[in-house]
Amino acid sequence: MDIDRPTLTFITVIAALVGGWAAWSAAKAGNDAASVGGVVYALVAGALAKVFGGSSFAVVFRSVFLIVGGVFALVASVLLGSCAGIRLTPTTH
Repeated sequence: MDIDRPTLTFITVIAALVGGWAAWSAAKAGNDAASVGGVVYALVAGALAKVFGGSSFAVVFRSVFLIVGGVFALVASVLLGSCAGIRLTPTTH
């Protein structure tokens, strides 16, 4: 059974909120926030898809592709900034 677009959007928003909270909690505890947040996001999305009668495998698969795409976008932004002479440095201001 397929999941309609509004339900898929709802699943994505809830999974993103829970994944973001997990990433924040992991960072606060000194753990790898990107890995923890990504895994929690995919698991919550898969569980909600199963609850709404869809294929949890398909939703987890899409979620993993979204996470990988986000990582590639971040890496591309940093590399393009580096080529343009923009350096990301922490500041205390």
